[in-house]
This record gives sequence, C-alpha cells and structure tokens, in this order.
Amino acid sequence: MKKWIIILGPLLIVIAGRLTSPAWADRLESNSYVIQFGNFNVGSGGGETTNYGLTYTIGQTAPGPFGSYGSSNYFIGSGFQYIYQIQPFGFSIDNVAIDLGELTTGIHNSANNKLTITTRGAGGYTIYAYEENPLTHSNGSTTISDTTCDAGGCTEAIAGVWTNQSITGFGFNVVAADAAADFLDDTYFRQFADDSAAENMQVIMSDTNIANSETGVVTYKVGIDGNTAAGNYQTGVVYVAVPGY
Repeated sequence: MKKWIIILGPLLIVIAGRLTSPAWADRLESNSYVIQFGNFNVGSGGGETTNYGLTYTIGQTAPGPFGSYGSSNYFIGSGFQYIYQIQPFGFSIDNVAIDLGELTTGIHNSANNKLTITTRGAGGYTIYAYEENPLTHSNGSTTISDTTCDAGGCTEAIAGVWTNQSITGFGFNVVAADAAADFLDDTYFRQFADDSAAENMQVIMSDTNIANSETGVVTYKVGIDGNTAAGNYQTGVVYVAVPGY
C-alpha cells in the first residue's frame, strides 16, 4: 500500500470590519502534484551561533500532524517547516568486493566493510540486507550452508553467539550504534536472508532520528569442515537503504 506524505501551508485570512484582506497564495505544481492553496508565510528568518543554528516560519493556523506516520493510510504534516530537510540522502559501502581468503578446516575466516548513511528527513532510516544465494561453488551446485551458530539457533532474523570454530557455515555481524538489537556485541552473528529460498530481507540497522554520516561495520565470517569440496565459492549480498519522511 502506498503512503503519501502531504505538507500543507496554511491559508491566512485577515478580517477588518466588513473588509477582508486578500489571501496571498500561489499555485504550486509539478508532474506529480498540484497545491492549489499554498501561501506565502507571515514571517520567517534565522540565526546561528557557534553552538547552534535556528530557522523559523510563522503563520500556520492548523499545525499537524494528522494521521499516524507508518501505521495509517495517510499522514499530513501541516506547518511550513514540519519536516525540515537538513542533509541530502546518501548511502555508501567502502568495499564491495569481500575476499574471505583460502579456507582451512576448523578455522574461521572473516573480513569486513563499512556502511555509511546520511538521511534527509526527520523520519530516520532503515537498512535491510539479503544474500542472492548461499555461498556457491563455481560448479554451480555445491554450497556452504548458512551458519546456525554455536547453539544451533541463529537464523536470518535472530543473531546468536558464534565463536566455536568447529561450527561451520557463513554468517555476518553488525557493530553500530543503530544496529539491530539482537547484535549484542561482535560475537553475535546471523544468517543472511536467502533470496533464492524466498526469505524476506531483514533489518540490520535503523533509527527514527536524522542520521548524519552514521556508520556500521559488517563482518562476514565463514568456516568449513573436512567434507567441504575444494574450489571457489561466492555469493552476492544486497543492501537496501530506505529513508523515512
């Protein structure tokens, strides 16, 4: 279901005796919308010091919000600066070619990269992740299964401790201020959601506040046993970053 966020400016009408001052308004439109009753605000300005910056607008007669963001079919934030955009949205990954090296039975190999996100609006962000398929041999059929961690209970949605190097598989950990709550520390790993098995991508980082260059370190880890066929294994990991407004 699509959700629309509509930002409305109020209409100002001044009445003196029997005379009504005209409402100064403009028609705002693009290929996506038409606002027929947008208006010029009564006043605005701004100022800043070494510690903070402040901008303001005045004149709204019916400030919002109306509806509930994220849980109803609509959301209206009325007021000139109800959502104040500070930074452009940006998402980057510092290394998109992870090499886990030559694997040895009974020894875990790991490597990491860093995710960085900056959001534009006041609604925060969410980062999802999934793998295209399990680590797959170049022959196209042999795979290294996703890990189930030390206690056998971790999944694509629930992290578990994975430090026992006799436990095989492929998994990942996230260390970040905004990491999903089940990543308690750098010993907690999950499986990636497997797109080839129609598993839903999972949230790995999120926040409801504005993010300014927030980072997360993702560690990828793999372990094998003596029955694992020799050769090259690979998969693709996809990250989906979604801003909130």
